[in-house]
Amino acid sequence: MVLVAGRGRECAREAIFQVLSDYFKVGSEIIVIEVGPDNKTKIKKVLKRASLAVLVVTNFGQIPLDKDFFAGEKKEVKDILQLAKNLSIQSWLVLNFDDETVREIDDETNLNTLTFGFQEGADFAASDIHLNSGTNFKINYKGNIIPCWLKGIFGKEQVYSALSAACVATIFDLNLVEVSQSLKKYRSLPGKMRLVEWKKGIELLDNSKGDNIFSLVEALDVLAGLEGFKRKIAVLGQVQGIEKYIPKAYQSIGERAAEKADLLFLFGPEAKFIAQGAARKGFDLEKIKQYDIIEQLKKDLEKETEKGDIILLNAPLAL
Repeated sequence: MVLVAGRGRECAREAIFQVLSDYFKVGSEIIVIEVGPDNKTKIKKVLKRASLAVLVVTNFGQIPLDKDFFAGEKKEVKDILQLAKNLSIQSWLVLNFDDETVREIDDETNLNTLTFGFQEGADFAASDIHLNSGTNFKINYKGNIIPCWLKGIFGKEQVYSALSAACVATIFDLNLVEVSQSLKKYRSLPGKMRLVEWKKGIELLDNSKGDNIFSLVEALDVLAGLEGFKRKIAVLGQVQGIEKYIPKAYQSIGERAAEKADLLFLFGPEAKFIAQGAARKGFDLEKIKQYDIIEQLKKDLEKETEKGDIILLNAPLAL
């Protein structure tokens, strides 16, 4: 049984499921469950029947773009720590090494542990990251280095998810070559930094479920780094967690967007602040479109886009 907890549990679960399902009957031989407030009773029942439990803890802190260490709130890991303490002695912990709060769970348990992350010291470490039509990187484990390819998927959260899957696979006696092959088929979840075709000849970098400013900044950087597109269009709206910093934070978003995109479609009450920031960077005002009605934004976007364009969707809406 594999339990997946933390802020990044949804993507991690998908990556783990993808790898294990190539070699096991997931659902019968192995059960993969997200740990959330609504399924505590179910987890307790399943744990009683499980001969081997693996608890994967992704991250509780927000993942920063410019550094490989961070920390979540200690109160957030309280329930997960209690769950870890209740696991049998033969169980395993798989912990995000870069999140100090998650890493410290190992100090309060006596379980087998594997860690993953970008920092030196993680058991499974990512290195040599390159972006093209997806993410290329290397997994380093005990002196072994295996190239990995995530097709049409971007962002540190996705790399963390792949690393967590490698940890779990190793516990179930799979090797890194098998992990790498399986991860080529990993497609993640809609809205999680995923490249898909929006209309014929027009690509969509869908980050509509990016839930913080770090995710937005990373998405803009990914947009700027993708090559072979005619124009780069950013659709931006409200970002969770920065409401109290209006307007300054949104002006900063506008400044960054001005350096990464060729055209801006802005939605909601924050749009004027994003526009102000972009204008401050000298962005052409005629290339800034602001909307209060989402249906109108969609209509104009369909009229404006051309074959060869790529759209970054970072507003909490669907196209």
